Amino acid sequence: MRSNPWRKDLAGGVAAAFSGLPIELVYGLLAVAPLGAAYVGHGLRAGLWACVLAGVLGLLLRTTGGMVAGSRPAAGLLLGALAAMLLEQGAIQASPDPAATVFVLLLLCTALAGLLQCIFGLAGVGSALKYVPYPVIAGLMCGVGLLMAKSALKPFLGLSASQPWSAWMAGWHPSSVLVGGVTLILCFRASRWTRRIPGVVLALVGGSLLHHLLAALLGPAFMGPTSSSAHGLIPTFSVWQTLEAGSALSVLAWVPSLLPYAAAIAAFASLENLLCLASIESVKGVRSDGDRELVRQGLVNVVGGVLGATPSVGVPARVAANLMAGGRTPLSGASYSATLALVVVFAGQWSSLVPAAVTAGILLFFAQTMLDEGTRRMARQVIEGRSEMSSGQYRTLLSNLGVVVLVALVATVGQMLQAMVVGVVAAMFLFVRTSMKPVIRLVSNATLRRSLKVRSMLELESLDAFGTQIVTIDVDGPLFFGTADRAALEIEKAAHHAGWVILDLKRVGEVDATGARTLLRISDRLAREKKSLLLCGMNERLRDFLGAMGLPQHRENWLEDMDAALERAEDALLASQGVLVTTASVSLGDTVLAEGLREDQLQVLARHLVTGVCEAGDYVFRKGDQGGSLYIAGDSAVDIVLMLEGQRHKRLASLAPGHVFGEMALLDGKPRSADAIVQRRSVVWELTRAQLHAIEAAHPEIVARLLLNLSHCLADRVRARTRELSALLEAA
Repeated sequence: MRSNPWRKDLAGGVAAAFSGLPIELVYGLLAVAPLGAAYVGHGLRAGLWACVLAGVLGLLLRTTGGMVAGSRPAAGLLLGALAAMLLEQGAIQASPDPAATVFVLLLLCTALAGLLQCIFGLAGVGSALKYVPYPVIAGLMCGVGLLMAKSALKPFLGLSASQPWSAWMAGWHPSSVLVGGVTLILCFRASRWTRRIPGVVLALVGGSLLHHLLAALLGPAFMGPTSSSAHGLIPTFSVWQTLEAGSALSVLAWVPSLLPYAAAIAAFASLENLLCLASIESVKGVRSDGDRELVRQGLVNVVGGVLGATPSVGVPARVAANLMAGGRTPLSGASYSATLALVVVFAGQWSSLVPAAVTAGILLFFAQTMLDEGTRRMARQVIEGRSEMSSGQYRTLLSNLGVVVLVALVATVGQMLQAMVVGVVAAMFLFVRTSMKPVIRLVSNATLRRSLKVRSMLELESLDAFGTQIVTIDVDGPLFFGTADRAALEIEKAAHHAGWVILDLKRVGEVDATGARTLLRISDRLAREKKSLLLCGMNERLRDFLGAMGLPQHRENWLEDMDAALERAEDALLASQGVLVTTASVSLGDTVLAEGLREDQLQVLARHLVTGVCEAGDYVFRKGDQGGSLYIAGDSAVDIVLMLEGQRHKRLASLAPGHVFGEMALLDGKPRSADAIVQRRSVVWELTRAQLHAIEAAHPEIVARLLLNLSHCLADRVRARTRELSALLEAA
C-alpha cells in the first residue's frame, strides 16, 4: 500500500527532532554563557523557542519543503561574543539588571539579523554569498569549532563556568573526564552499532547513565555539575515585552552597536540556508529560489527575535535526516517543531539529569565536524603530497591552507567579525598575487620556431644561422598594472640581441591602460633601436582598446596570427642578409619532384604531366574534392588552408614555387583534407595516378626516383615540425 505523503512529512520531522534535540540543548547555551549560570535556562528556552517558531512560521510562509531550521554554533558564538562585549559597557553595568538588559539586546540583534536577511533576499544579493572564497568559509568554520571546543573544556573537566583556569588542577573531576570521554566515543562509534537511533542520542543516554552510576557509587561530590532544567517553552524575556514596558528608546539606542554582529549572523545564516537548499535540490530534483528563501527565513528571525527567540538557521544535518525519512513539504519542518515542543513540555524537567560533561562531549564531537573534508584533504596534501605537486601548485595549496588557519586563529583569539574581515582581505591578496603571476608563457626564436612557409635550402640555412634575430614571446594572462612592468622587463631582456620581436596575444583576455601604455613604450623603444615589434593573435576587442590607447600608428605590425608574423619577420631577416626570398618562377627540372632526374627522364615526366594555368586566388582543389593526383606550381607560392566559420581560414602551409602539394591524395586516393590556393598567376603541373602507373610500366626507375623524392619531401616536413614541437615543449 502506498503511504500518504503527510505521514512521510511527519516521520521526517520526528526523525530530525530526535537527532537534533541534544544539539539544541548544547547550542542553546553558547549565546548566554557570558551571562552566567542563572541565564542557562533562559538560553535553552530561547533556543528551543526558535526551533518551534521556525517550523510554525515556515509552514505559514511556505518555506522550501524539507527545510528544517534550528540553532547553529556560529550564531550562538557571535551572540556570546556580543554578550561579553555588552557586559563591559558602562551604561549596561549601570542598569538595574545588566544581564537581563544584555539578554534583551541579544534578542534585538536576532531580529536585526533577520531584517538583514530579508534585505539580502530582496536585493538579490543572497545568492552571491556563495561566492565567498572557500578558504574564508572553511577558516570561519574551523574557528567556530575551536571556540566550541574551548567552551566545552571546563564542563568536560567537571569545572563550573565561574571557576578560573588557574584553579583547574584543584577543582577538576576525573570522573567527569571519564563521562565526557565515553560520551565522545559513543558519538563516533554508535552509528556502527545501529542506524535506527542517532549516535548523538545514544551518547546522550549512555553518558548520562554512566554519570549517575558513578554518582551512586562514588557520591555526588566526585562528579561534575549537571544541566539546567528546560521548564516550559515560552521565554521570560522578549523584545516585545520591553517595547510594551516603554523602554524602546533605551533599547533601540544600541542598534548601531548591534548591527555588525547582526550582519555577521545574517551572512552565516544565509550561507547555511543556501547550503541546505543545495541538499534539498539534489534530493527533490527541483530548483529553489535562494533569494526568496532568504526573505522567508529572515521574516522568521524578525518575528522570533521580537518574541524572545535566538536565531534559527537551516541545519544541513537535520535537513538530511528529514529528507532521508521522507520529509518533502513545509509540514515536515512543522513536525520537527511540534516534536521538540512536546518533548520539552512533557519531559523538559528531565534535562537536569543530563551532566555538563555529557553536553561537553557532544559539543566536542560537533566541534570536530566543523573541520570539513576539504580542509582535511588540504592539510593532508600539504603534509604528504609535496613530492607529487609542482612548486607552484604546492605554494597555492599552502597559501589557501594558510588563509584557513589565519581566519581560524583570529576567530579564536579575537572575534568572528574580525576573522571574516581578515579572511576576505587575505583571499583578495591571494587573488591579486595569483593574477600577478608571470604572464610570459614561452620565449623562443626562429631557429626553433618557423612559419608554415616552405622555403628553399638556402633560406633555411640562413634562418638556422641568424634565426636568433627573431624572438617569439607567448603572453598568457591579463596584462594589467600588476603584471605589465614585469612582462616589460622580460620582453626587453629577450629583445636585447634581436631585431624582430613577436608578441602572441591570443591568450590575453584583458589589457588595462597600464598594460596598453607598456606595449606602446616597448614599441617606441624598439623603433628607436631600429627594431620591430609585431603583435599577433589579438581579438577585436583588444585591437579596439589598443587603438584607443595610442597604438594605431603601429597597426601595420599587427598580424592575424603567429604564422603570419613569423613569415613577415623571416622575410625581413632574409632580405637583411641578402638572401632572395623565393618568389621567382622555376622550371620543371628545378622542382622538388624532378630532383636527380636525367634530361631524358625529365622529358618522359613532362610528357605525362597535365599542364594548366591558375590565376591569382584560384583554388587548385577544395576540401572534400576527390583525390588522385599531386600538383606543382611553377610561378607562385601555394597556400594550403583550412576554412573556418565566419569566412575565416587557418593556413596550414605555404609552399614556394617548385614544391609538391596534394601528394597524399596521389598515394591513398582519399578526398582532399584542405584547400590549395595560388597567390598569383602561375603554371601548374599535375601528375595523376593513372599517369604515374603509365610511367611505372615503361620506366620503373623514374617512378622509383619520384617516390624517393616524395619521401624526402615528406620526411623534411615532418622533421621540421617535430623539431619545432620538441623545442616548444622543452621551453614550456
